[in-house]
Amino acid sequence: MKIIAHRGSSTIWPENTMFAFEQAENVGAEGFETDLRLSADEEIILAHDDNLQRFGLPEKTVSALNAEEVCRIEIPSPDGKHQGRIITLKMLLDRFPEKSYIFDLKITSELLMQKLKLLLKDLNFHNRIWFLTWSQKADDLVARYFPGYACFPRENITRRWGLSSILGMGALVQPTHKILSLPPYFNGLPVFKKKQIARLHADAREFVGYIVNTEKAFRRCCECGVQTILTDRPDLTAKLRQVK
Repeated sequence: MKIIAHRGSSTIWPENTMFAFEQAENVGAEGFETDLRLSADEEIILAHDDNLQRFGLPEKTVSALNAEEVCRIEIPSPDGKHQGRIITLKMLLDRFPEKSYIFDLKITSELLMQKLKLLLKDLNFHNRIWFLTWSQKADDLVARYFPGYACFPRENITRRWGLSSILGMGALVQPTHKILSLPPYFNGLPVFKKKQIARLHADAREFVGYIVNTEKAFRRCCECGVQTILTDRPDLTAKLRQVK
């Protein structure tokens, strides 16, 4: 089972920082999910939120600062035990060129896509990259700038498919995307089924279980033959993978 660390980890380490990604690497994560934004000087920054109020820094806004200023900002882990600096995408790709990546496009911006394409070309980067988008416009931008790269279905499409899957009718509204994703449980109810995942794999389609942060969720993914998980707890899931 392949482990993709969500923001490095958004629950135990300072998310989207080099510290978090290095810790995820140390415990065995094969891939990283991260959030892309643009700084005021048009550098690609890794940040889930534009304003950093969630980290006690309401005066700091990524899009209003240049990259040098942003990369001096330290943010804490949820428990306050660790600190890490915000980084650029180039810093992450230079440090971990071999990892697989999921890029969450937090803004729908043609400029972001242009910058991303140039960066990946300059680095001669591999194509083991998937995209998360939040609008049809963003889907269209990915298709234009990265033809052939896989995009996750948008949230509203996935939610409908997930609810139908709980009722055993997922095949009726299954998205046509190359890569699909559902949580193991929703309100305590199992979402996807073993046969459902087997059919996707038989069709050479990718499936990602998310967000897999507990042993129960991990076991469900194992039972159903899920091959890739997205997790905030790469430390836990890597240990479970060793003993499953």
